[in-house]
Amino acid sequence: MERRTLLVAGAALATAGATRAIAAPGNMPGMAMAMSMDDCIDLCMKSHRVCLDAASRLSQQAATPALRQLVILLSDCAELCGTTANSMVRGSPLHPLVCRACAEACELCAKQCREQANDNLLNCSGTCEKCAAGCRQMAAMAG
Repeated sequence: MERRTLLVAGAALATAGATRAIAAPGNMPGMAMAMSMDDCIDLCMKSHRVCLDAASRLSQQAATPALRQLVILLSDCAELCGTTANSMVRGSPLHPLVCRACAEACELCAKQCREQANDNLLNCSGTCEKCAAGCRQMAAMAG
């Protein structure tokens, strides 16, 4: 082969490899590696448990209307996380829709918990953020 042919072929292979590496979901800024459905189910169940625990703790001290509203939000988020996990376990054709709703609820819950500056609620906020990201990914993967 001519040197020029080898150089052109080598450049084409290098470009193709770089393009594949850039296009891979794990290599894109802000994009996590593809999550398995089992991982998302685990995140939903953890969020379910953490939200219920936070709601229980807050309900014992919820003297203000804002805290009472947060207890309701935490309870609703917990229920939606449990429903979402169940829909994925069953292989429900509605799971992408339920995952999107769960992501919305978890994002709202995370935001409200973050604003309280309470260690228990900050833990809940982080858990809900992870669940929201996982559910968004599951919904997007399903179409």
